[in-house]
Amino acid sequence: MKRWLWSSSADIWLMIGVMCIGIICAGISNLVPPIGLLDIGTTYAQPYLEGFHGLERNPQFSYSFTKENATVTFPGIGSNWTTLVLRASGYRPESDPPAELFLATGETEPIRLQLRSDTARYYLLLPPGDDDLRIQLTSPTFTTPTDPRQLGVAIDWIAAHQLEYGWPFWQALYLALIGGLGYWLLRRVAVERQPAAAMMLAALVTLSGLLASFRIWWAIFTPMLVGLLVGLHLCLGPLRAFTRFAFARGGETLSQWHETWLWRIVVLAALIKIGGVIYPQTIVYDERWHVPRTQMVLDGRFLELVVPSRVTLLGDTVGFEGGHFPYSPLWYLITAPFGLIGIDLGLASNVLNTALDVSRSLLIAYIALRLFGRPGPAVTAAGCYHLLLMPYFLISWGNWPTQLGLWGTLVLIAVVLAYNDRPEERQALWGVAAAAALAMLTYTVVGIMAFTMMGIYALFELVRRETQARRRGKLILLGLAIAEGAAFIIYHMWYVPVIVAETVPVISKALSQRVSSTNAAPLPTPIIDGAFMLNHLTWPGILLILGGVVLAWSAARRAHGLLIGWWAVLLLYSLVSWNIADMILKQVFFMLPLAALCMALAIDWLWRQHWIGKTAVVLSLVYLSLRLADRWYEYIMVKRHIG
Repeated sequence: MKRWLWSSSADIWLMIGVMCIGIICAGISNLVPPIGLLDIGTTYAQPYLEGFHGLERNPQFSYSFTKENATVTFPGIGSNWTTLVLRASGYRPESDPPAELFLATGETEPIRLQLRSDTARYYLLLPPGDDDLRIQLTSPTFTTPTDPRQLGVAIDWIAAHQLEYGWPFWQALYLALIGGLGYWLLRRVAVERQPAAAMMLAALVTLSGLLASFRIWWAIFTPMLVGLLVGLHLCLGPLRAFTRFAFARGGETLSQWHETWLWRIVVLAALIKIGGVIYPQTIVYDERWHVPRTQMVLDGRFLELVVPSRVTLLGDTVGFEGGHFPYSPLWYLITAPFGLIGIDLGLASNVLNTALDVSRSLLIAYIALRLFGRPGPAVTAAGCYHLLLMPYFLISWGNWPTQLGLWGTLVLIAVVLAYNDRPEERQALWGVAAAAALAMLTYTVVGIMAFTMMGIYALFELVRRETQARRRGKLILLGLAIAEGAAFIIYHMWYVPVIVAETVPVISKALSQRVSSTNAAPLPTPIIDGAFMLNHLTWPGILLILGGVVLAWSAARRAHGLLIGWWAVLLLYSLVSWNIADMILKQVFFMLPLAALCMALAIDWLWRQHWIGKTAVVLSLVYLSLRLADRWYEYIMVKRHIG
């Protein structure tokens, strides 16, 4: 113990120093008088509100009605005297008494306001308190013949302006913890002491600047960032041990240097991506569809997800205009326990989905190592997956079962490659069958793509003259058959009658209309898909990927048929998307890990081409990184996934 303390003393003192700097930065950020304004009639205000009805708008302004009891919170404001400005309407039907509103904080008794029927401003002076100003609003409610809701008062916006300097106790604590936990995390991924301290000081200065400039937008996030850092510390050790074990069982190992860089990539991706989805301003479009389905499991209605029901009617989602399709229930079973222990299902689903996205880097690194046998491109591929922009937030933000399906597909590819050299082993069959079952059960549509890819690979192996190749082909086909048998018994069997009676006729009708009618229903076209990919991959990314395709073919030690099958999925299911049913670009998402592999090979090749190649790599990565940062901000603060 004494030896450990002596060897770690420098780290301990540096960590304490960084934490002290965090406290100082928080104090300096409050030198700028904290100001916050909440436009109640917009979604940007929702993380700060409780007890309000939905958003409404009239020709003059947007607003929201309070319920009988409501709360408004201004994080990071209120440690000294604060002016509160409220713009509200006290509208009441003619038969009702004038509207009254009572405002209270933890330091004040309720203050009574009698509101005018038209919109007006009201000013209050609040005494010092906590540095998170929490205002309770209470008012009598009313209803109208056309609106049965219990309506309080209509609020347009609320602003809080702290008049004098106040010590930000909680923000100082949070920044100190962020500094200490962040420094420790960097040291755990082998960043040297001085660079780790410098990086955390830069992060703390940036955070304090954001707190000074955009108080409530960032003060609400700092405690969540502390929680994220704690979670990474708890997960890092077990995940590293398990990953090292899994790589070894799969016949591959990484040197200490490459393994360290791989985990640096994973930690950085987790900070950016999981940090993005836990940021309270983020609105995930698919929550409105998937959270209720998880709630169905909690309500004892699980069978509705397994058998044909309104959940499996795909008319509005993938363009069948009718017909049922097997809808994998696994995601909802995985997320239901979070609801049982009281965790918000939307937040839990976002974090889990994004953690799966981050962990895909590990699977991509292993697959690259098995295919090409070179650790450099394997680790680079893991990083490229998070620099392709499209996976960054479009993959992370929603459509959770699809993302689980992509994760299951990568597990299947990794398992098949792990047994590539020993297909005759008995455990190989059950390993491939289990991985294939996982790929199908995670999400049926993506599972079918995975089966298509593996089927093409198996056929390529069967026509070869090598004994081992034929064994691989038989292993894959038999594993797929066992997996589909399991999926059929679990839930596919329920869909046979409706697929025959409804889905197949709908597909036939769609095909006949595309052939015979010049005015067929519009479906995605190659131009639309191409514009979508260009928008997110950019020309530098696309050029690197295309160059890497050639390198991938020549560098692959094994499984050329696998590469053919993987690329064939893009072609085959793009034809389905363009002519039968909109796949919502699932075939594009399916290709992104392969695109990352190709991109990594191109970067590796360029890096070895003297200064010209190195310059091209640096410029490309800088450009892609800046685009990633731009998309991170756009999808969190601007677009926010509101469809």
